[in-house]
Amino acid sequence: MIVVVINCPVDPLGLPPRHALDKYSVEIENLTRRLLSSMAVDLGVSQEALLGAFFFGDDGAAGKGRQSVSMHHYPPCRHRDTVVGISPHTDTLGLTLLLQVDDTPGLQVKRGGRWFPVRPLPGALVVNVGDALDVLTNGAYASVEHRVVPDARGRRVTVATFHEACVDGRVAPLPELLRGGEVPARYKSIGKLEYTKRSAEALAQGRRFLDSLKA
Repeated sequence: MIVVVINCPVDPLGLPPRHALDKYSVEIENLTRRLLSSMAVDLGVSQEALLGAFFFGDDGAAGKGRQSVSMHHYPPCRHRDTVVGISPHTDTLGLTLLLQVDDTPGLQVKRGGRWFPVRPLPGALVVNVGDALDVLTNGAYASVEHRVVPDARGRRVTVATFHEACVDGRVAPLPELLRGGEVPARYKSIGKLEYTKRSAEALAQGRRFLDSLKA
């Protein structure tokens, strides 16, 4: 996970009005383009290759991507030990940008078998690498297991924006990273529709579908 500090004007109640959400969506897309451009430089591949996996169409990297938004409200819970906010999982899509509207903790990431809190920072977004981006980058950017636990005293409101990714209709490592076969693919190629269906089934069963794609 990456924390990016930006200015995010949000309604004090936590749920932005319609016009603000439209503007927010556009700004998130612009930020996603900048993040992916930086990742491409870090990976040593062309920016068009990585951007084109997210923003496709006749214009290639200048095309439109598929973005979805999910808003969550977690009320205070005095019996937090008996309640699950969101169970442990990895995001199946390409990239997630999460706005934690208030200062109530709840998001945790798993590392080395232990859970660590991701404390909210004012004006910051949490950038979460999803399984599809893990595959696209051939494991260079790994998806992270995370969960949400309820808070006993405060409510928590979040806005998560998800971005889908594929290469020519398939979820597979970027060809540039494989260098014509010199670098082995760590993941098997799979059709986008099949990937979406099977990953959703695995998520419902508490399994990580990405493990079944390892070459």
